[in-house]
This record gives sequence, C-alpha cells and structure tokens, in this order.
Amino acid sequence: MRSETLFLRLPRMHVAFFRFLLEAREGLAMFTSLGADAKGREVLCLRFAPGAGGAVRRFVADVQADCAVELLAG
Repeated sequence: MRSETLFLRLPRMHVAFFRFLLEAREGLAMFTSLGADAKGREVLCLRFAPGAGGAVRRFVADVQADCAVELLAG
C-alpha cells in the first residue's frame, strides 16, 4: 500500500504551530520539511494513508484560517 502526498508552503515561523495542530489529529498525516524557498518559506511534504485525502484537505483548510498555508500540489 502506498501513501498519498500533498505539498504545502508556509512561513517558517508557523511550522511549529502546524506540527502542533497536526499532532492533535493523531494519525492523520505526517510531514517532512523539504527546506526553505528563496523567500524563506518552508516547503512541507505531507504523507497520509490512501483514502484520507478528504480529511487531510479539510485539516489544511482549517489551518489556513490561522496561518498562511499555501497548497502547492497533491
């Protein structure tokens, strides 16, 4: 079974807050930092189980209300 992937970009100062919110949703997804872009924004790779894409996208939409998360691809 393969995981699904979603890529996000957010200000570096919001990464810890994003991690805190994601960990509160136990088992929803995990992320890896791919480093910062030229403007200092962190690029994250979110991995999650097949079929969980709807819940993950709802989570990202909820987080966008609190910090500047940009959905890149996935």
